[in-house]
Amino acid sequence: MQQDEFVVLAEYNTLAEAEITKSILQSAGLWVEIRNEYMSTLNPIGGAARVVVRTTDKEEAANLLQQR
Repeated sequence: MQQDEFVVLAEYNTLAEAEITKSILQSAGLWVEIRNEYMSTLNPIGGAARVVVRTTDKEEAANLLQQR
């Protein structure tokens, strides 16, 4: 069984921005996770919310975000 690898696609200062990106990517059928979401709320300066996708989906995800 092959294990998926993940990559940070984008970092946002607010959780709301990360959630919007997550919603866009999920509506296209991509797997998405937000990491560091609680730290971004507690420490907006040093705790960016990271939008993570599968490495194999990175190019498609980046293209979707450029179109918005």
